Amino acid sequence: MRAQPRVRLRGQDVARGLVLAGGLALVGFGVAGFLGEPYLNGHRLQVLLWAAGAIVLHDGVWAPVLLLAGAVLVRVVPALVRGPVLVGLITAAGLTAVGFPAVLREDQHNGNPTLLPLPYLRNWLLLLGLVVVAVAVWVGVAAAVARRRARPKEQPLKRSAK
Repeated sequence: MRAQPRVRLRGQDVARGLVLAGGLALVGFGVAGFLGEPYLNGHRLQVLLWAAGAIVLHDGVWAPVLLLAGAVLVRVVPALVRGPVLVGLITAAGLTAVGFPAVLREDQHNGNPTLLPLPYLRNWLLLLGLVVVAVAVWVGVAAAVARRRARPKEQPLKRSAK
């Protein structure tokens, strides 16, 4: 009878196992919190429907829009700046998805000015401006690095033999 070969775990396999264990622990924590939250008594079905709607919205709208934007960017934007521009667009889209509902309802406080007390339009625009500046800096650094790499290296001076 032949001995079975020993299986050696690589660092990558160990890391995957740890990430999987951490993810399962977080899922368990979420399920325990969902089932143990007294505020949700009588509303768990609505919460599950909302979560299902969020998954459908993500997979049916958000992901295809990002894939389409990526396909367009590949054809339109130069390769040097493609990464920063795509990251900037995704970040701006995420900020808009999260912040724009508050921008639209900024003046609808229904007699309670503490519901939406901040200048959401200004803050949203400031964040979008910050994203533009970050992308511009990233592109500038990438262009400088590309120019430096493209420059021919100087040859050392040869000394004449006397």
